[in-house]
Amino acid sequence: MRLRKDQIRLAPTDLSNYLNCAHLTQLDLRAARGLCERPAPYSPVIEELKAKGLAHESAYAEHLKAQGLDVLDLDESYDVERTLEAMRDGVDVIYQAPLIDPVWSGRADFLVRVAMPSALGDWSYEAQDTKLARDTRAGTLLQLGVYSVLLGRLQEFLPRYMHVVTPGRDWQPLRYRIDDYNAYFRLLEHGIDAFLKAPPPTYPELVPHCDLCVWWQTCETQRRGDDHLCYVAGISAGQIAALRELGIATLTELATAPDIEKPGHGSRDALLRLRDQARVQLEGRRAEAPQHEIKQPIDGEHGFMLLPEPSPDDIYLDFEGSHYVEDGVQEYLTGYVVRKGSNRFDYTPLWADSLSREQQAFEQFIDFAIATRRRNPNAHIYHFGAYEPAAIKRQMGRFATREIEVDELLRGNAFVDLHTVVRRALIASVEGYSIKNLEPHFGFEREQDLREASRSRRIIEAALELGRLDSDVADHVRRVE
Repeated sequence: MRLRKDQIRLAPTDLSNYLNCAHLTQLDLRAARGLCERPAPYSPVIEELKAKGLAHESAYAEHLKAQGLDVLDLDESYDVERTLEAMRDGVDVIYQAPLIDPVWSGRADFLVRVAMPSALGDWSYEAQDTKLARDTRAGTLLQLGVYSVLLGRLQEFLPRYMHVVTPGRDWQPLRYRIDDYNAYFRLLEHGIDAFLKAPPPTYPELVPHCDLCVWWQTCETQRRGDDHLCYVAGISAGQIAALRELGIATLTELATAPDIEKPGHGSRDALLRLRDQARVQLEGRRAEAPQHEIKQPIDGEHGFMLLPEPSPDDIYLDFEGSHYVEDGVQEYLTGYVVRKGSNRFDYTPLWADSLSREQQAFEQFIDFAIATRRRNPNAHIYHFGAYEPAAIKRQMGRFATREIEVDELLRGNAFVDLHTVVRRALIASVEGYSIKNLEPHFGFEREQDLREASRSRRIIEAALELGRLDSDVADHVRRVE
């Protein structure tokens, strides 16, 4: 978003930003008007992904040239007239083509000539975008939608299709029909246009896009200063709205509320449980030390009553997986721990850099778990959260193997979710009940900075999306960890 001669000019990313968070658009608008300074979007992971993205884009350009196509590179040009001139000349492929109108501006990765008549002649162009992700995301389609509309105005004919070039498909682009998305694009375009003309008040509510936003620290500082309800562990957006209707707007107000009336929507009992959670969090904040309370078990479905008797053959399982890969490796690390003697534990890491290796890891773990359970039916598989059983069922279906064995484990109640046990057993002064947040409560001292661990995970996931998870990448991550 930039200000040009008193006119706000938008980039395609501004549209996806508006979809994700109106407050982000508000801050970008203030920065464009010189009312504040936009943070620099730098991180080693982002820079590494940019470099890999450029390499992918360049490799596709070379592939097109190898097909005998004439590829015109306009990377050094900012003049839309150069793009229009190349289109009129019927160039096969226009690389890094500037596309501009009074409101929108961008640079399409590739404009590819197709045999569809337009004002240019017997041909027209369609936009192609190169992306590292194997799965096409909403922001990519919005970006291509902007390019296609700008392209349509130049050639006086809206392209029929837009294309995404992902790794691992032998350079065969994914094709999307523009008419399937055009109405939604126009709706968002009208929405951001109205927003820019009369910006309404916004607040930095916590949303999923916060993890990727350059304004994160600015918004986090404001939310912390306001003692926002979003920091109460387990609270939902609907419950925040219900509490605000009752005149409760901060964590401290909730923690100290003598009573809570029945809300217009939702459960009063749920809000009372949130009050207990807020109270313990407030006590931990004031004491500057971890605080927790053990809940009183109501029946056999609550608290520590969910725990079976311990067994020397118990297994502790954890997966690390990429959530954005559809065709490639998903669970790239299967790790499990077993007891060896009274004071010794053995950890087995099963790395997967290909689908066949992932299947081998899956089969190896299931075979080990079945053999252990048949030797000792009292042994259980402990995990933290619902991810592990879901991943096992997904792998079973994906690889069409070990169906009987997985069914045996599930029907035998072999899996024990420690996250459920913790949530039903205690109230802790944490903002989220992840195992990392709970570490101070059971005396665990982590040797590695979590930011480094997060960086290692992103390196692995980026390599997976490129289809290049090799031994060098895995060795680098092991050295870091």
